[in-house]
Amino acid sequence: MSNQNESLPWTELDKKSFHGPSQMLKAAASYLDPSSGKILAMLARLLELKQTMAVFDEEQLSICSVPNNNRPGIEEILKDIRKYCSPAEAEQIDQFLNMLNAVRLYNQYSEFTKNTDFSSVMNQMNQVKNMNNMNMNISPEQIQMLQNLLHAQSAGNDNS
Repeated sequence: MSNQNESLPWTELDKKSFHGPSQMLKAAASYLDPSSGKILAMLARLLELKQTMAVFDEEQLSICSVPNNNRPGIEEILKDIRKYCSPAEAEQIDQFLNMLNAVRLYNQYSEFTKNTDFSSVMNQMNQVKNMNNMNMNISPEQIQMLQNLLHAQSAGNDNS
């Protein structure tokens, strides 16, 4: 067994289906001749399978038993699964999570820019900037005051 596997956290299923005698059989299997060790190792796995089936008979470990309003999203599931991955697999999950975040940000941006109040505020701010570029007699302080006023107006519209 590699050191990487020894440091992995236990899953909920592992915690609930742990079977001490099967662990002892697996430990003893390495001290026997290959054919006896093989039989002992298979017996240990059969005991683990029996214990796992008993856990599912006694209680529901399935996500289906979690109420809809408490079910984790795909990100939480992937983050949990990631703990058990090799570095290459974890990198793939990270890339997928980054894509999910990018899509979420794009959707938020799209919703934000669909707001007609936002578009009109941006147009007003551009007009104020254009007035400054036309060398009108408006001081930078006055432009800043207008921009602050427009910003306050858009914040007031967002709250209502």
